[in-house]
Amino acid sequence: MSQHPTQLGKYAIDGVLGSGAMGVVYLATDPMIQRRVALKTIQRSLVDGDVSGSSIAARFRNEAQAAGRLSHPGIVAIYEYGEDGDTAFIAMEYVEGQDLSKLLAANPIMSEPMLLQVMDQLLAALQYAHERGVWHRDIKPANLILTQSGQLKVMDFGIARIRDAGITQVTSTIGTHGYMAPEQYRGQDFDHRVDIFAAGVLLYRLLTGESAFSGAPEAIMYRVLHMTPPAPSTVGRIKRTIELDSVVSKALAKDAAERYQTAAAFREALRLHATKTSQGNPVIASVLSGDETVVDPQAAQWLRKAASAPTATSPGSNWDAGMLTTLERALASFVGPLAKVLVKQAAAKSGDYNTLVGAVAQHLQTDEERAQFMAKLIKTGTMGSMVSPRTGTGSSGVSQAGTSPSMGQASGTGPSGASGAAGTGGSLSQQALTPEFVAHATRVLASHMGPLAKVIVRKAEAQAGNARHFVELLVQQAADGVDRDRLQQELLKGLGR
Repeated sequence: MSQHPTQLGKYAIDGVLGSGAMGVVYLATDPMIQRRVALKTIQRSLVDGDVSGSSIAARFRNEAQAAGRLSHPGIVAIYEYGEDGDTAFIAMEYVEGQDLSKLLAANPIMSEPMLLQVMDQLLAALQYAHERGVWHRDIKPANLILTQSGQLKVMDFGIARIRDAGITQVTSTIGTHGYMAPEQYRGQDFDHRVDIFAAGVLLYRLLTGESAFSGAPEAIMYRVLHMTPPAPSTVGRIKRTIELDSVVSKALAKDAAERYQTAAAFREALRLHATKTSQGNPVIASVLSGDETVVDPQAAQWLRKAASAPTATSPGSNWDAGMLTTLERALASFVGPLAKVLVKQAAAKSGDYNTLVGAVAQHLQTDEERAQFMAKLIKTGTMGSMVSPRTGTGSSGVSQAGTSPSMGQASGTGPSGASGAAGTGGSLSQQALTPEFVAHATRVLASHMGPLAKVIVRKAEAQAGNARHFVELLVQQAADGVDRDRLQQELLKGLGR
């Protein structure tokens, strides 16, 4: 969507909370009860036209169905699935807080009372979901929101598995590297115990400030399958009690049969440890008694500080926003909406463009995918220029935002900018928009982005005054991840260019 709507269904749009490769998340208001909600959107044609269990559209439907059947204070509530024109949306609980990945980036070490509180809330939410036949399959810090009061909320059930429902393949290796269980990497049947493993990885991260399994995707997979991470009591800057080593070890067992068999059992093991070691702490007392959530003063200060910290791509960031968008689009064709998060994380840790590209490329699965990714960047003109994060320019001082060439400025143009393609006459801007060319454009665009092409072509046709304007609109409105240079070339072939 090039322009944001003022209303979707009954909901009045108040602002934008975030955006990804395939949709936007809006802050909105339900006018009937004056409740603020978050609206996650996707193009309706993607939802209607794609039944693939691994697609982004199917994950969107799955999120509405999986989380929609759950009602728990530790799970972001789903209120409604709706459609408005060409847009499908999920209305969900609006939670004011920060996701745990941002909080940990600001302060990697969490106090033991606070981390036990976080784990207790997470495992309670997982136990509730598992008892109702839903397992999340992508538990990680970015999918956990923490409010300033210390309340934890699990979000993003987009790749959840619903027991006895054929929405997703049981053996599909969808998930996040470093948090996926061995059986997911092996392509074996799995169940709710993949969430137990991921929760164990999270506990290790909270205890040590380090990842249990790190490196490039191939290295992570090898370590998950064959290596045991060092005991938490031997890692990190804070001395942890040795009793927690056995809890982490059991949660991270390679064989699912050797892990905690339920989230409740995992939770009880942590509670037993808390009872023995944290007597008199008000935070732990609140956890054990089930009273209202209490945050210790140090954790409260940490939450406020982390919540106010700027993100890597905030207006104060040194990185050029257009360049980061180009990276996101190139990566999105391989990893979907996750691209935005991965690029942000890489930008926060990189000091120059080549380092940034290398950090992003490590998230791709194979050498072939990495080569294709680099080829996309080369086509945009952003590769090989050693861009400074402060200026966003190369040695010539020209911005490297990665925009597609404009019509008439492609490689076949002469000095004046007029088209120099052999065998063609007249300016592209003077050519009429014919039904034959519209049909050609629909076929070309559909080969790049599926059923959504018809919607984009219809809108562009209504707005365009000539063939040039029509092609420009199609290239501009193509979905993130589409190779815009290639799309433009294929469209122009319909005009003999």
